[in-house]
Amino acid sequence: MILRVKLPWAKTSELSANSRLHWRKRAKLVKAQRRVTDALAREAGWHKARIPADAELRMTLIYCPPSTVTTVDDDNVVTENKGARDALAAVLRIDDGRIKLQAPIRGDRCRDGAVIVEVEVV
Repeated sequence: MILRVKLPWAKTSELSANSRLHWRKRAKLVKAQRRVTDALAREAGWHKARIPADAELRMTLIYCPPSTVTTVDDDNVVTENKGARDALAAVLRIDDGRIKLQAPIRGDRCRDGAVIVEVEVV
């Protein structure tokens, strides 16, 4: 089974690991990201998925940068979407430690940018 959801591009670099943002401001941004991700995942039906206790989960991030962004760092894509990954694990009712993150994949550029998350249940 493969679960897929399209998330909006993180429009702020303040979610990057390189950001020196105050923890309180960063927490506010992560909370907003989690809220949006939760809503999109539920809309896609992730909350109905039944994950066996012994199943292996592989998550792949396919990032499609917006046309306005000139460079994208693979590491920053992963850290900028940590809140989203936590929200997806919560929707699936699993510990996020069970998810094996695969190497991020660069997709085609799109107007507003997007991050497509695929979780393969093996």
